[in-house]
Amino acid sequence: MKQSFITSYLTFYLKASVALENNFIKVSNPNTVLKVIPLGAQNKTIPVEQISSVDDSFSLDFKSFVWGIIFAVIGFNMLGSSFIGGLILAAYGVLTILSSFQTVLSLNLTSGGQHTISVVVFEKSKLSMCKETIESLIQRRYDNTNVAKHTENQTTALVDAIKNK
Repeated sequence: MKQSFITSYLTFYLKASVALENNFIKVSNPNTVLKVIPLGAQNKTIPVEQISSVDDSFSLDFKSFVWGIIFAVIGFNMLGSSFIGGLILAAYGVLTILSSFQTVLSLNLTSGGQHTISVVVFEKSKLSMCKETIESLIQRRYDNTNVAKHTENQTTALVDAIKNK
């Protein structure tokens, strides 16, 4: 399974992605300056055994929100003197404000670290599906390594075999 997410409306063409390959989760998150200029991506491959839990939450990137308000106000004030310049600044400000409302997926690692992916709020349903898939992988790992469960199953099979003789 591979899922892509929009991280900002200004750079809708740059997408974060989460790919599940065998027992690994590959995460790619684009890096930008001022949410406009692309600067590569942060890529990480995490073994499922290293993930203790997955959380999702809603957040507001306050710096981006304030930054967007400042540019939107400046842009709307410039509309009278320089329509094109004002329109560009206002559009940048409004899109930055919209992008500041984020849904965050946090992969909590067994080592105590955390890896987060922030996406625009309208991508929440795709992020929730991704979270459920990762949780099922974690559950499967716990089921496969549950010694008590396997010992109980083996004991039951042995007792049934002795009774049937």
